[in-house]
Amino acid sequence: MSHPIIEKALQDKRTLLSLSESLQILESYGLPVVDYVYIKSPEEATAIKGLSFPVVLKIDSPDIVHKTEAGAVKVGIRDADELKKSIEDMLSRIRRSHPDARINGFVIQEMIRGAQEVIIGGLKDEQFGPVIAFGIGGILVEVLKDVVFEIAPVTPEQALGMIRRIKGYQLLEGYRGLPKANVNLLADIISKASIMFTQLSSFISEMDLNPTFVSSDWVKIADARFKLNV
Repeated sequence: MSHPIIEKALQDKRTLLSLSESLQILESYGLPVVDYVYIKSPEEATAIKGLSFPVVLKIDSPDIVHKTEAGAVKVGIRDADELKKSIEDMLSRIRRSHPDARINGFVIQEMIRGAQEVIIGGLKDEQFGPVIAFGIGGILVEVLKDVVFEIAPVTPEQALGMIRRIKGYQLLEGYRGLPKANVNLLADIISKASIMFTQLSSFISEMDLNPTFVSSDWVKIADARFKLNV
């Protein structure tokens, strides 16, 4: 099973999908993403609808893998004028630092509060095939390396077992004032993501849904990266 977005990217001989493409694939599989608006130019920033400030700005490019390190993310933008200026500044900076990068547009997202960050990942193992990963997300994923793996796809029950196996599970239970995570809902999302990755694994070798935000009431994926088989 393939997807039109993936087919187009493979025709273009690309190895990565852009953020907007990745979000569209997640939505097509019924996975929850943060509220966002996609625009092509700074001029469109003053007329965005459906989002409340403050917002997060991210560049949409298949050629910039680590957006934060590249200066392609800005958080806490307070109004439309600041958004327009931020887009202009970001565009100028990226064109200097990554002159060959294709810039399709900009993703404007709601700014998430009152939630914890986790990572849902996928990779193709030579021996086991599609594998799903779960762990504490955000910047802590590199520090703690608190990630567990299962052969994909997984059921919600298996996903719940993965959640409970990480060393940081106590954090998700609301440790020292942290918001308590809805682990049952999170398990459902991990299961859905594992099914999607399995179905697309002939075309996708890696999946990185980080950060995925989880609160006591909802789960929302804020960033996604898909690496293609080429």
